[in-house]
Amino acid sequence: MKTTLKKTMAALSAAAVVAASAAVMAVPTSAAGVSLTMGSKTLTLAELKAANYQVTLPIGVTDSINSVGFGVTLGEGLTYVDLEASVKKATCLAATNDAGNFVFAPFAYATVPLKAVSGQIAAITVEVSKDAKAGDTYTLSIDGKDSDGVETSYKNGETGDSGVPGGGAGTITIVEDPTEPTTEATTAAPTATPVAATTTAAKVATATKKAAKSTSSPKTGDALPVAGVAVAVAVIGGVALVAKKRK
Repeated sequence: MKTTLKKTMAALSAAAVVAASAAVMAVPTSAAGVSLTMGSKTLTLAELKAANYQVTLPIGVTDSINSVGFGVTLGEGLTYVDLEASVKKATCLAATNDAGNFVFAPFAYATVPLKAVSGQIAAITVEVSKDAKAGDTYTLSIDGKDSDGVETSYKNGETGDSGVPGGGAGTITIVEDPTEPTTEATTAAPTATPVAATTTAAKVATATKKAAKSTSSPKTGDALPVAGVAVAVAVIGGVALVAKKRK
């Protein structure tokens, strides 16, 4: 498998170089240098599950190129799924090793007239272990080497620059799902009225009611108060006494 993989990678790399340098016969080496970059991503465990444990990260270059060969090493807990070019009309054919934790991909972009590209050139999709939990971090590294560690090169067909690309790394970080705040209904306790105040208020109300009743005019058929009966008897007795003397 190792021999087959090496042959496949060599064929892919050769095809990429031919396509990218079709318009350039002699390419000098540049001292400026170009580096490969790997994106990073942070997501919650719920988001990871919703994505069926698959995460896609961008692969880029720090300067303009037409071709480059790169190898991506997947850290523990990651499995290769797919790799595609992010530039229209570019080719990026990937090959993996038996373990599925190393991917080699030559990238080539050729136009007439020849134009170089920069920034994101490809995207890699990996599967995260289903044992992932909040707090876990998974690493991917990228450099200009094949599965045997042999260095590759980048080329810029417009400027004629070429060289061995630098490497980089990216991470996939799993974080806690956000916790929703719990809302509890708060019931205000009833305000207690002091017993003394309640008793005093009741007594005042009763006294006021009695006073209002005693000062009201009696209705027809109501019994006269005791004081009124005594006065009436005295008046009647006086009238009878006067009448008797006149006789």
